[in-house]
Amino acid sequence: MTPAEKENQELKARLKKALERNEELEEMVRQLQRMIFGKKTEKFETVVKGQGSLFDDEQLAALVDSDIDLTETEVTEIEVIEKKKVVRHQERKNSQGRAAFLDSLPQVEELTPLEDTQCPTCQHEMNKIGKRVNSREVELIPPQLRCINHCQETYKCQECEKKTGETVIKSSKTPQLLLPHSLVSGSILAEVANYKFNLAVPIHRQKKIWERLGLPVNKSSLVRSVISVSETYLEPLVNLMTKEIRKEPVVHMDETPIKVLDEPSQRGYLWVIRTTKEFSKYPIIQFNYRHGRKGKTVEELVGDDYRGIIECDDYVAYNEDKHEQIKFGACLVHIRRWFINIIKDSRKILKKSLAIQIVKRIGKIFEIEQQLEYETKEEKLKQRILRLKPAVDEFFEFLKQVVHKTNNKLRTHIESTLKLEQRVYRIFEDGQVPLSNNDIEQSIRFSTIIRKNSLFAQSVAGAKACAVYYSLVETAKENNLDVVEYFRYLFKYLPNRIDEDLTAYLPWAKQVQVACHK
Repeated sequence: MTPAEKENQELKARLKKALERNEELEEMVRQLQRMIFGKKTEKFETVVKGQGSLFDDEQLAALVDSDIDLTETEVTEIEVIEKKKVVRHQERKNSQGRAAFLDSLPQVEELTPLEDTQCPTCQHEMNKIGKRVNSREVELIPPQLRCINHCQETYKCQECEKKTGETVIKSSKTPQLLLPHSLVSGSILAEVANYKFNLAVPIHRQKKIWERLGLPVNKSSLVRSVISVSETYLEPLVNLMTKEIRKEPVVHMDETPIKVLDEPSQRGYLWVIRTTKEFSKYPIIQFNYRHGRKGKTVEELVGDDYRGIIECDDYVAYNEDKHEQIKFGACLVHIRRWFINIIKDSRKILKKSLAIQIVKRIGKIFEIEQQLEYETKEEKLKQRILRLKPAVDEFFEFLKQVVHKTNNKLRTHIESTLKLEQRVYRIFEDGQVPLSNNDIEQSIRFSTIIRKNSLFAQSVAGAKACAVYYSLVETAKENNLDVVEYFRYLFKYLPNRIDEDLTAYLPWAKQVQVACHK
């Protein structure tokens, strides 16, 4: 080989390497653009109602056109696709809905009198023959502050004074206040907690709401009240929820960051555990504050003696090598997300690309799961082994066949999926193990909205209080409770509890359900 030919080959090799690097950088740019400006979902859009599987060939072929969204919202209206335009024909609204709602409200009549009652023709006085409702509207009655004076009745025994000369006095017992000598009562704190942890209104913004009502409180006093009540009355309730969670054979687990100014790195995490939606004894969602994402936190939360299965993502803390007594499941939605992102980031999507084929096969697994019929987790497990296992086997066999035919990011994701094979197969050990971790992600989602509004927690105590309130709010909603009424109930009765078991105040307790149900 001549020097010129050798130099030519080297230049070609360098050019090929530069082109590959350029393609990688372009893909990174597209990924960043999608992360910043794109839709935050990896779902597919239903093309036409009733048109087969959510993951059929027609829908995946539609991905070739990058103008069609990758969403998977189930639509009740009929959709027609024509030239990339989706036309939704909405159902006609019930015209009786407004009238029925207005009829359900307390009725107040405001009569507009006729000022001139003389006949415009003969000028004689006209007689009233009736009235009619011309228009209706809903009126808001603003909240009001009032002072409740808790008075004691005092009785004196006249007979004892006559016979013995002793004065016997007996007084009634007034209720113990939630925060004695504070302007923040239980009813006010219930609203503060609802605004903050259910409606995502930061406390510094709430100050204006209370000032408008005439309550002279500042942000600091509200924050102190929230933290104090959390530590005194609410943490024991959440600890009882922890005991119930640890009894469950299968739980979800995930974590989300929270900024804490008093922490050295200002970076903490809310670790979240929830029971499964199917077959668990009680619906429970519990938030726990920890500094960092260390693997030992997993055992701290579920207990050293936990022997169940944790459904989670592929984060390194969830590792059976570090927690030998715990089994971990795998979230198929997280796995699918890897390949969805490849499809979104590609400049040109081929109908027969490996990423699309993998997504189709994962879709088939979910489709079969939705078609299973069962009543108990034992029946579900039998159905899964009979009907779902062949599809899962086929999926992993396909990955093993194609892993060496790919390169770059796609191969990395396929290899990562194969490493999770044993964890995916946990669904055939217990029928209670879900296919995905979506349920806990939905539970965490609202706390991220609050985080965007509040930005940070000032102290560790504040972060722990946030975790306690999040736990009660989300668990209350899962148990169909009115959040404000539940907090009112807790703040009224917990300070006056003597020998009553705390379990009577958990969201699923019978008396709580009666008093606070939506």
